[in-house]
Amino acid sequence: MFFIGFVTGARVNEEGLRYAEGELTLGRDRERFRSDLGTWSTRDYETQWHEAISRLLSGKSSSVLITSYGGPEAGNHLAWPMWREGPTVCFQKGLLLTEQRPRPFDPAMVYDLVGDRRAIDEDGGRLPEWRVPLEQLATFILDE
Repeated sequence: MFFIGFVTGARVNEEGLRYAEGELTLGRDRERFRSDLGTWSTRDYETQWHEAISRLLSGKSSSVLITSYGGPEAGNHLAWPMWREGPTVCFQKGLLLTEQRPRPFDPAMVYDLVGDRRAIDEDGGRLPEWRVPLEQLATFILDE
C-alpha cells in the first residue's frame, strides 16, 4: 500500500512554529513526519506530492516527495527521493542540504537534486530502502 498525507491539522510547537504531522505508508511500513508550515501550507505540500508522483507515472526515472520545506533560505529540507525501476518505485529517506547550493533554494528545481540511486553509503553500509509497486502510486493519485 502507498499513502502520503496529513494526519493532523496545523499545530504550534513550544517555539511558536507552525507544523502539521503527516504519514507516509510504504507497503507495511509507516513513517511519520512533521511538515514545517512557516512557508508552505498543507495544500502546497499536497500539490508537490501529486506533481512528484505524476512525474514517475509519466515515465521520469526519479522524483522526490518534500515532507518539510523550511523556506528558500533554510539550510536543509526533509524529503523522500524516489527512483522508478520498471514496475517498482524505490524510496529512501533523505535530507536535502542546501548549504552547497546557490540560495535562495527553489523547490521547483528539487527534481534536479535527486541524482542516481545509491544503495550503499560512504561507509559501505546499506541505505534503508522501501519498494512499492508503481501501480500503487497510480491508484493513490486516482483515488485523490
